[in-house]
Amino acid sequence: MVDRQHPILYFTRFVPGYRVPVLEALNKRLDDGLVVCAGEPPRGSSMAGLSITDRTGYRRHTLKNSWIGGDRMHWQPFDSALNSYPDSRIVLAEESPRSLSLPFLMREARRRDRGTILWGHFSSNSRPLGSSDLRDRYRVGLARHADASICYTDQIAKDLGSVIGTEKVFVARNTLDTPSLFALHTRLEREGKKSVRDRLLLPDKPTILFLGRLIREKGVYRVLETAAMLGKDEVSLIIIGDGPERMEMERKAAELELTTRFLGAVTDLSESAPFIFASDVLLNPGYLGLSVNHAFSLGVPVIAAVPVGDARMHSPEGSYIVSDENGILTPSDSIEDLAGGIRAILASQAEFSTAASEYSRAELGLDRMIDGLENAIRFVMQERSERN
Repeated sequence: MVDRQHPILYFTRFVPGYRVPVLEALNKRLDDGLVVCAGEPPRGSSMAGLSITDRTGYRRHTLKNSWIGGDRMHWQPFDSALNSYPDSRIVLAEESPRSLSLPFLMREARRRDRGTILWGHFSSNSRPLGSSDLRDRYRVGLARHADASICYTDQIAKDLGSVIGTEKVFVARNTLDTPSLFALHTRLEREGKKSVRDRLLLPDKPTILFLGRLIREKGVYRVLETAAMLGKDEVSLIIIGDGPERMEMERKAAELELTTRFLGAVTDLSESAPFIFASDVLLNPGYLGLSVNHAFSLGVPVIAAVPVGDARMHSPEGSYIVSDENGILTPSDSIEDLAGGIRAILASQAEFSTAASEYSRAELGLDRMIDGLENAIRFVMQERSERN
């Protein structure tokens, strides 16, 4: 049974703003049976801007994080949460090799006869799942000892299931507050793209969007260089996000004489949606994340590079791109290949935009993610019931 008296405790390092609607929806599905146990991100890191603490759509238990080496390693005391909710049935924990306290949390949960579920990536962007790297062996080892594991893609679930058993591996496709995004998309479509662009005072030329943290790993300078290759008079740029590279990017954009709108970090979907909708293509030369879902939900196709070798390179959301349908995966991350991909999308922008929107509504809805999470929880509850 999962309810307010017998809650599930979700342990995570911190709660980024985009995760709040997911947790609120899960809490509602569980009859107010979710308690989120989390701390704060490390000060001064690019992750700090992702955190949000003023939403109250679920119960929270504050934990004190200890960060080591910036954000490289992490320790989180968990006894206060376990003691505060002695009637909890399941511990759901963020799967992260950076969290040194995670194996101790799992062991203590089992000692107290709590079911255990891991939820996360289960592999690195730079190494395939099941590699011999000690960090990857650690992740798989923890998954072996959990009662269930929740992945973000079918492929990761298949790979993990081949190692630990398919019956206890579940998929919850990572996504955003799609009910809000779909409603905004419908409203903006009614207004019309030209009208939205005029309202936002955007120039009358194709617009390239970058959406994400302004860090080197995202390939942010190649966004500017690609726009310059296409021609400063031919395209404009919208940059949504903030981070340590922002000042240098602004200097570089001015040097290249690019028409660029830097919006900073925009957490309110109603504020960012018009700018995303008004864009023609999302360009992300580095590793991909939830910007794919964000763009698709508002009908914007995505350009990114094909991962090299066995490494995934992108976060799981990269697998949502169906090349030559809802976006294009270019042969490399060179500015020549990226520019070629943009030209191809601009030549058939309406078709790509429709495919992006349709894929989002069919595959990336919030309910679909909550279904995956609930399936794993029900599985563990059933297993525990049969054992007892």
